[in-house]
Amino acid sequence: MLRLAFLATPLALALLCVGAAGATTPGCPAWSDIAAPEVTANALPRVATALRAGRLDVLAIGSGTVLGARGRPEGSFPDRMVQDLRAAMPGAEIHLVVQGERGMPAAAMLATLRNNLAGKGFGLVLWQTGTVEAVRKVPPEDFARTLDAGAEIVRAADADLLLVDPQYSRVLQAHATLSPYRDAMQQAARHPRVLLFHRFDLIRHWVEAGDLDLESAARPDRSKVAAQLNGCLGQALAQTVLRASGLAQH
Repeated sequence: MLRLAFLATPLALALLCVGAAGATTPGCPAWSDIAAPEVTANALPRVATALRAGRLDVLAIGSGTVLGARGRPEGSFPDRMVQDLRAAMPGAEIHLVVQGERGMPAAAMLATLRNNLAGKGFGLVLWQTGTVEAVRKVPPEDFARTLDAGAEIVRAADADLLLVDPQYSRVLQAHATLSPYRDAMQQAARHPRVLLFHRFDLIRHWVEAGDLDLESAARPDRSKVAAQLNGCLGQALAQTVLRASGLAQH
């Protein structure tokens, strides 16, 4: 019952119901180093090589929030990230494949990773996970082992891995203990060519600053605020990828 209650929250549903938008999102609040405090200019070397060569293929995998309107990726934060990367790197071809399913746990994503990465030439894997595990109370040590296994699959495919931790939500906070799962993701990010994007901290910062608060938005405004949130997350992700590839624009 708890799982169904969480997945029906306004935050989760609104993020699943946003259509496509433009290449960049104007008016995004500041994010500084909140989302990726550990980023260095050589954190994603495979991505850097691919972008300099003129083509980057991105695989985004996760549960509900990697999907956009009607179960398609358009308008989701991975899609907005790719749009911003294209705007920043107009000479490069950047392609996105999204594999996600609402309520999918990380353990079920391992086979999807293997099947999609085998011989496909992806340079970057964007892996959003942790929310479903927290809600279902999956043992954190099992989640940590799954992350390690996924990171090894990505390394074996010669791709870089960008982990995306759970979204910040008051409802989720009230019904699940997130810290062990966020800690497991932080631990996984210590592997070579793995970087953690702190989506939880970034959204919480925006909410507490009064900048972007989807859960408090009036129902008629929810789609607009969700589009802004996805766009700003995509923008922050694109900037993180560029910084981690040594290609950030100054």
